[in-house]
Amino acid sequence: MNQEFSALLHNGTWSLVSLPTHANIVGCRWIYKIKRKADGAIERYKARLVAKGFHLREGVDFSETFSPVIKHATIQLVISIAVTYKWPIKQLDVQNAFLHGDLHENVFMLQPRGYVHPQYPNHVCKLHKSLYGLRQAPRSWFSKLSTKLMSLGFSESKADTSLFVLQKFNSVIYIIIYVDDILITGSSASVINNIIHSLQTTFAVKDLGSLAYFLGVEALWCTDGMYLTQRKYIVDLLKRSKMENAKPCTSPMASNYRLTFTDGTPFEDISLYRSIVGSMQYLAFTRPDLAFVVHKVSKFMHNPLDTHWQAVKRILRYLKHSISTGLFITGNVNFTLQAFSDSDWAADRDDRRSVGAYCIYMGSNLVSWSCKQQPTVTRSNTEAEYKAIANAAAELIWFKSILRELGLSPQHSPTLWCDNIGATYLTSNPKFHARTKHIEIDVHFVRDQVYNKELVVQFISSKNQLADALT
Repeated sequence: MNQEFSALLHNGTWSLVSLPTHANIVGCRWIYKIKRKADGAIERYKARLVAKGFHLREGVDFSETFSPVIKHATIQLVISIAVTYKWPIKQLDVQNAFLHGDLHENVFMLQPRGYVHPQYPNHVCKLHKSLYGLRQAPRSWFSKLSTKLMSLGFSESKADTSLFVLQKFNSVIYIIIYVDDILITGSSASVINNIIHSLQTTFAVKDLGSLAYFLGVEALWCTDGMYLTQRKYIVDLLKRSKMENAKPCTSPMASNYRLTFTDGTPFEDISLYRSIVGSMQYLAFTRPDLAFVVHKVSKFMHNPLDTHWQAVKRILRYLKHSISTGLFITGNVNFTLQAFSDSDWAADRDDRRSVGAYCIYMGSNLVSWSCKQQPTVTRSNTEAEYKAIANAAAELIWFKSILRELGLSPQHSPTLWCDNIGATYLTSNPKFHARTKHIEIDVHFVRDQVYNKELVVQFISSKNQLADALT
């Protein structure tokens, strides 16, 4: 707490002023956390002063908000490129990141508990720098960091605003930002070190070395590539749900098991259900095998039943069985994109909506996947499959745009594989039939991509359909 308070004073975070008339006063509190390493060992004890952001009034104390969160697909894409070219990947941590952001609104806060000035006990803190807990703090920090990176020659990606690219001096450098955690990789180790040194002159940046543990994901280097696993996260999840001694299970859900809103009695501990299922959603970062089952149990967050909790416990038993399973990223020089799309027509027994899914590969690396319920009811299997094709096509277009910004434009058009012949024919049929007018937008969107040779849609047998595992 003393170190945190000294850092706040040294940074000029606030100045003590008399209590203004009719001013909104924001409270604050201390937050304590034990930071641990990937093996569970204690790294350090951390205390942080946090403002009570719920006291802020929109339009008075803050206006716009934004949080610099990189997309998971972008992280996997950049890591795949770095592993392919055997580039170094360094991890940076910005200490007290939000304190570097400049505050443009007049915000007044109570003095921190235990550190009230003895001569001015009735004064309040007028904030000059952003503080953790303020609604505008992430936006202020990101604005300060992005301005610094652009002064160093970086350009902000249009496809993902938390990705910055530098291309000069015959070298390429990528920086990805997740709030105050930063990954930097590129073709020149000396340029990377120079950039880190430049950032250290402005911010309190700590070089954590090569990528090892990032956002709860453990990165294990090997000769053929990199293995991403969330083993520690799963162990903590099993302990929190008191399932660490449960009997392991080889599958996350029975193939013929159907969950509905009506079969069962209300589950007593709704908070526990929401907490565990919400934690499972973060496992989708490295576990595509959980996408379908987590999607199923997430539909009942508002009113879970005992049958839903039994399904969650089965997933936890499966996690114990596959606790070290993760995502392997191999080094390859093939940047060709291909996607697999599939759907489960009228799968939901409650509203008969279909489930659409896709998975996207860059070379042999799986870089993106999705399993979502379609927003409208489809009247045929072909329609459901075509909606899944449209979603996969949109994701492929996004990948092509971000690859161009990274200087790696694909030489060939992406291939999209579908196991429905009717939907495949619709993508290239120049005639627009009356039976497809209710999905006119999706049809024209995909057909234009095929006509302009930006996309190739081909048929694949259901036994070779990789996206089938997500539906």
